[in-house]
This record gives sequence, C-alpha cells and structure tokens, in this order.
Amino acid sequence: MSFLPSCRDVSRHLSEALDSGRPLGMHVRLHVSLCEACRRVLAQFALIRHGAARAPEAGPSLSPDAKARLRRSLADS
Repeated sequence: MSFLPSCRDVSRHLSEALDSGRPLGMHVRLHVSLCEACRRVLAQFALIRHGAARAPEAGPSLSPDAKARLRRSLADS
C-alpha cells in the first residue's frame, strides 16, 4: 500500500491547484519531487498557463462589410 497518490491523481491535483490557487498537499508535493514524469506535467501546465496569460482576450473583429459577406455566403450554401 502506497501513501503517495498515483501520477493520474497528482496531475488532477496539479491542474485543480493551478486553477484555484490553492496550495498543493504534502503528499502531492512529495510525489512531484520524486517523479520526473509529474515534474514534466507541472512544467507543461506552467507553459500552458504562461501562454494563455499572454494570449489576447479576443481576436480581431470583422468589419461590418466582412460580416455581411460572410452572412450572404452562409445563406447561399
């Protein structure tokens, strides 16, 4: 019987902690310190989080003329 959570559980805990801002539990931190795969998962989550923070809130908007052309094109289909 292991006192450490599985890698699957750890990745779920890491994701939830990053989303909520809650600190990680001792068992999760210990597992991450011992498990290279989970350290990579944590690094990937950090990379995704960094990229998402830098992404614009919304893309460029279409001009009214472009919207009208798109509507006509969809209606003709």
